[in-house]
Amino acid sequence: MASSPPLYAILLRAIGPVTHRLMSMAQWREASEAAGFIRPETLVNTGNMVAGFGGTPAAARKAMEPVLRGFGLGENVVPVVRSSAQMKNLLKADPIAEAALKRPNETGVYFFAAAKPDFGWIGDHDGPEAIHIVANHLIVDFSQDVAKSGRLIRKIDKLCGLNTARNWNTTRKLAERLIAREKE
Repeated sequence: MASSPPLYAILLRAIGPVTHRLMSMAQWREASEAAGFIRPETLVNTGNMVAGFGGTPAAARKAMEPVLRGFGLGENVVPVVRSSAQMKNLLKADPIAEAALKRPNETGVYFFAAAKPDFGWIGDHDGPEAIHIVANHLIVDFSQDVAKSGRLIRKIDKLCGLNTARNWNTTRKLAERLIAREKE
């Protein structure tokens, strides 16, 4: 019996209304499958995919980049790839359980392109937001409208490097879909 290829969550950075005019989620799925991704599924309309791929996360990212460029998307649209295990570990850690339940839109999970982002500055953070580190991810309970946390968001971008963020609900849905796919 052949083993299934690893499953990944592929999160696009800098995706939105402008990029949707260049690439629909249906087009992204079709092009991804043609590039070797297995049974690509998109979740919500903001650049989230679950797919199998016969290689490492780095190889999946490398294979996804020409797919994105093929639509004319700029270099700022970057795929950030996480393994099924990494996503399950985030879900299991659940560091913001109450906020995720009561205020999911006031939460953020930051996924970094770099393998080891610099989190040394977090001990000096003095804002109202609660920050948790799970592996190489930041999970933030903004405790308010996210738009009021621009200072923290700019700090994360500047000090931690290239990233994309999803709220807890989206992160949970991606992890749950990966778990369901593993059981199929």
